[in-house]
Amino acid sequence: MSTSNFVARYERLPLEWAKRTSFEDGAELSVQRSVNADRNRLFQALTLPEYIDAWFVAPDSRQGSTAVTMGPDCFVVSYRLLDGSEQRFVGSYKVLRRGKVQFAWRRDGSGGTGSSLVRIRLQGDFERTTVYLTHVGLDEEDQPHYRMLWEASLDKLASLF
Repeated sequence: MSTSNFVARYERLPLEWAKRTSFEDGAELSVQRSVNADRNRLFQALTLPEYIDAWFVAPDSRQGSTAVTMGPDCFVVSYRLLDGSEQRFVGSYKVLRRGKVQFAWRRDGSGGTGSSLVRIRLQGDFERTTVYLTHVGLDEEDQPHYRMLWEASLDKLASLF
């Protein structure tokens, strides 16, 4: 299935995820990193597809295999694992401001709770910003995977600046 067909399949579904309010029912993890960049640059890196694939690092993924596609109501992050299989995450922005990014998030084909919520808050001044990321609504068994994903991704984001 091509990525564009995959995006088309999910164009309306994420709006339903964004209405979910019970994300706090699941497990939660928090990660933070200090980055040598101003908030505006980090905001762009976190929200523009051409930048997301530069810092997004999934556990056991092949380097350089990440692709981000935007649809009218969602974005899709896809990548290849070391074993050759492909993984996809589908997200839908719920709140978008210069200091905060919040989006519903779901691993395609996951059999758990379905969607979860990622909250990113940017705090800092001109040259240094701290990125606070909280991922809520996770299944307990997915928590270690997401911790590795977000820690590696924020480390890579920090290394780009």
